[in-house]
Amino acid sequence: MKFVMNNEDKMNRKIVIANLSMPDGKQYEIPLVSKTFSSGRQGFYAQIPSLVYNNEVYGGQIQVWKKGDSKN
Repeated sequence: MKFVMNNEDKMNRKIVIANLSMPDGKQYEIPLVSKTFSSGRQGFYAQIPSLVYNNEVYGGQIQVWKKGDSKN
């Protein structure tokens, strides 16, 4: 199966990388995809189902959005 995107799709697909720096210096790169939040704001988002640090499992999410008025 081949996935083809047109130029408009390519322009709308944005990814940023968040770097988590742990207390021991270990770093994790988390990709965040572009998202329109329920408020109408544009930003980036990642769900972290599991991240192992010091033999303990963590989960969470990262959200960043453009400041200013929402579209709603």
